[in-house]
Amino acid sequence: MSTAAARPQLHIRQAQEDDAAALCEIFNEAVSDGLETFDSEPRGVDAQRLRIAAAEQDPKHPMLAAELRNWIAGWAVLESYDNRIALDDIGEVYIYVRRSFRSYGVGRQLMRGVQEAAGKLGYRKLIGRILVRNQDGLNLCRATGWREIGRHHGHVNLSDGLHDVVVVECLLPAPTLPQP
Repeated sequence: MSTAAARPQLHIRQAQEDDAAALCEIFNEAVSDGLETFDSEPRGVDAQRLRIAAAEQDPKHPMLAAELRNWIAGWAVLESYDNRIALDDIGEVYIYVRRSFRSYGVGRQLMRGVQEAAGKLGYRKLIGRILVRNQDGLNLCRATGWREIGRHHGHVNLSDGLHDVVVVECLLPAPTLPQP
């Protein structure tokens, strides 16, 4: 009989160079499925390696991998929202889940991992932009404490025309200071 403790556990960790092919494959699935909002072209493994290396060099913008029994189920990245100093405590989140792992909680665990990392890094707010047709992405945000704050009409031009994008945000709790 299988118990919860005996089941394989999803492990959220920093992405590594060896993950590049898997992360690239997952990203390209999202592009192929029309779920990635702003990228319409597949990404190459070398480009993904460069992104991983950049994240390793910049601790304020981590890239996380969701691993299950040495298999990458998904990944997330916390990127700058804006380069102006007054907005440097706001991050933009991107999450990608392998097709065969969608609807199994991988996205939720990645989102919680990103939210936790962002809180430790001093972020006060996270932003996301999601295609209106990406109901799984919108449901993920609702399930993890995000709220919809608006819609960009005809915002992104994909191969089948203009699409609306929902803007979402997650307000992070202020860090608690030690009591004197």
